[in-house]
Amino acid sequence: MARIMRLAYPVRLERHPDTVIVTFPDIPEALTEGATEDEALAEAKDCLVAALGGYVQTGRSIPVPSQCVATAYVALPALVAARVTLYEAARARRFDISTMARPPARLS
Repeated sequence: MARIMRLAYPVRLERHPDTVIVTFPDIPEALTEGATEDEALAEAKDCLVAALGGYVQTGRSIPVPSQCVATAYVALPALVAARVTLYEAARARRFDISTMARPPARLS
C-alpha cells in the first residue's frame, strides 16, 4: 500500500534586518529568502517544489515531512503532492515511471 504524503513541510524562519531566510528541516537543499515573512513563504513554495524535483531527477526518495512543531508550514500544491505520492509508490515497487509514457502493448 502506498504511503500517503502529508501535504505540508515545516519551515524555519530566520529574521534579519533586511530579509527573512527560510529553511526546511526535512529538505536541506531547499533554502530561500524574501524581504518579508509573507514574501519568503511565497518563495518557499517554489523552492520546495524545485528541491523535490531534484530528488525525483536523481532517483532519491522524497523525505516525509517531520512531525516537529513549527511556526510555519509550506504546503505542496495538490498536483505536486499527487505526483510525489505516485513517484514514491512507483519507487517502492521498483516501477519505472517512464514506462507509463510508452504506448500500451497491443492486445491480440
